[in-house]
Amino acid sequence: MKIAYFDCQFGAAGDMLNAALLAAGCDEAAWKAELAKVKIEEGSFQLLVTDVMRCNVVAKKLDVLDESGTKFDRLYEQAVGGGHGRHEHRDHPRAHGHQDHQHEHGHRDHPSEHGHHDHAHEHELHDHGHDHGHDHGHREHAHEHGRNEVHSRRLPDILNLIEQSGLRSGARSLATRIFIRLAEAESRVHGVRPEEIQFHEVGAVDSMVDIIGFSIAYDLLGIQKSFGSAVPLGSGLVRTEHGLFPIPGPATLYLLEASGAAIAESVIGFECLTPTGAAILCEVVSEWGRQPAMQQIEGVGYGAGTKDPLQWPNVCRAVVGTAVDTVSSTKPSQRFSAETLAVVEANLDDFNPQALAFVMEKLFEAGALDVSVAPVVMKKGRAGHLLTAICKPGDRVLIQEMILEQTSSIGVRWHAAERLVAGREWQDVQLAHGSVRIKIARDNHGEIVNTQPEFDDCARYAEDNQVPIKEVLVDALATFKRNASST
Repeated sequence: MKIAYFDCQFGAAGDMLNAALLAAGCDEAAWKAELAKVKIEEGSFQLLVTDVMRCNVVAKKLDVLDESGTKFDRLYEQAVGGGHGRHEHRDHPRAHGHQDHQHEHGHRDHPSEHGHHDHAHEHELHDHGHDHGHDHGHREHAHEHGRNEVHSRRLPDILNLIEQSGLRSGARSLATRIFIRLAEAESRVHGVRPEEIQFHEVGAVDSMVDIIGFSIAYDLLGIQKSFGSAVPLGSGLVRTEHGLFPIPGPATLYLLEASGAAIAESVIGFECLTPTGAAILCEVVSEWGRQPAMQQIEGVGYGAGTKDPLQWPNVCRAVVGTAVDTVSSTKPSQRFSAETLAVVEANLDDFNPQALAFVMEKLFEAGALDVSVAPVVMKKGRAGHLLTAICKPGDRVLIQEMILEQTSSIGVRWHAAERLVAGREWQDVQLAHGSVRIKIARDNHGEIVNTQPEFDDCARYAEDNQVPIKEVLVDALATFKRNASST
């Protein structure tokens, strides 16, 4: 299994995470070609990926520019008439409900300056006297800041843009989930429905590049599971039109709350984690904490923010490699193919056993490859059942949700498992009064390793001809072997 570890000890933003994957081995030409499929702007935009130094460490820096070479975060600043420097948290898509909260207009200083992160990260010291600079991503609040009227996009518009693109399905699905997660957090902040969240047309461009670009890189690298370090949030206050505002912003906290992310202590006096960075991490990271074991490291990349402090490298790091497990760490089989599956389990001690058969059928309908129930003894000596479903990784969430919906379980666990698979085919054999199918399993060299009559066919034959099913099973297998030997 291809896994990734996002080491964000100094924070993270969308552009930094995106750049980290590019530095970790994602093919830049392929990445740009995929991103070009999304009609983000009616006018064209340019992508600038450069190597920069952060505390003497080489890192990649991602910037989004218009045709003239002006960064989009600068265009946003011009559009809203901001005069405090670049509060650039390039990420805050500025989702503020449809109410045009003119929130920061002019003060785009929302907590940030994470120097890096989407927030444009250059955060020069603003007039406020703090270096936050970040426009809290609410870059959309600008709606009509009085100077230049700026159009906005609602969440459904962005999702439709992604859906209508020619992106690979993995990237399309991931980008959609991240935007929905971000909009749900912003909807809690502004008291509106997620679909009413608006993203400022100019300010959203670089955020869309960050989110969609990250999803493309993640998909191109073939990452199947991600881990993340505990993340610092930063600290301090920023003055806005509505008064002093604490760091981190509320959307970031709502995102972390919903995902159970681990928070690291930090003495950094400005915003370290932007909403876009939080939305990305909370969507892809399944386990927070230490670096996971890897059989082999395949790529390491550093993504830089704009700010360049002397005391620490303003970067986040991505480590991509192969997970260690008892199967894949051995020599690959030459006879059989290997595939990774998800094993989903739940212990049930307060569920009517009569309903288990119904649940099993529902799980098969949802895409489970196999479902089993085993008796177990649970806490306090209570008799219970272990419900296990095996499925393709892409069906795992649906299977988990169905178990939670259809049973009394309030927690469903899963783990990845690798199996060796024989090729399979069907062959009809003619018996005295009709035919039944034989399932044939072969290795990669075409050698037969197993044969088995299809039970449903044999049961139907036995019923129609009033013969014992055990005789049908024996007769079917013997007939197949005779036919095979004669050829």
